Amino acid sequence: MKNPFIEFYSSLRHIFGICKNCNNIFRVGDCELYQKKKPEVDWKSKLDNEIASLERIEEKLLDKIELAKESARQRGRSDADRLVKKIDPVFSPLKLNPNDAKVIFHPIDFIVFNGMNTNEKTIKNLIMLDNKNKKNEYKTLQNSIANAVNASRYEWLTLRVNENGTISEE
Repeated sequence: MKNPFIEFYSSLRHIFGICKNCNNIFRVGDCELYQKKKPEVDWKSKLDNEIASLERIEEKLLDKIELAKESARQRGRSDADRLVKKIDPVFSPLKLNPNDAKVIFHPIDFIVFNGMNTNEKTIKNLIMLDNKNKKNEYKTLQNSIANAVNASRYEWLTLRVNENGTISEE
């Protein structure tokens, strides 16, 4: 035999009404009663308030943690940059960011996309860097690169490798 209390509330799920304000159908068992005076705070309301308060505190704490992580990230980056400047004999003396450099080795050692790793993410210029002590055959090849650039004998071509492995020109 079912508990009469449970039977009563189960029967409320089968009784429906229509809201006079929004014309939506509702179950009587899902209604919340409102009175002219505010109801007394019971243990569940107190518990709900405590949970809401803890959730707000947790949100603030997570925000502080995220700010601390970002601050630590920034400090780590600046510390790393400072250490790199101490041991970098190539880029730092030229006031270039080593992260902007790409290694090629032949026919030049490095190409630097100056400004690539700044906040603006804009390339100021392209710099081709090479060791001075190269054989004459390298110097001839490098001079031909310089002449081609100075005479504007170059072309920009964008190729994309598609997901299926084919290469297409844009």
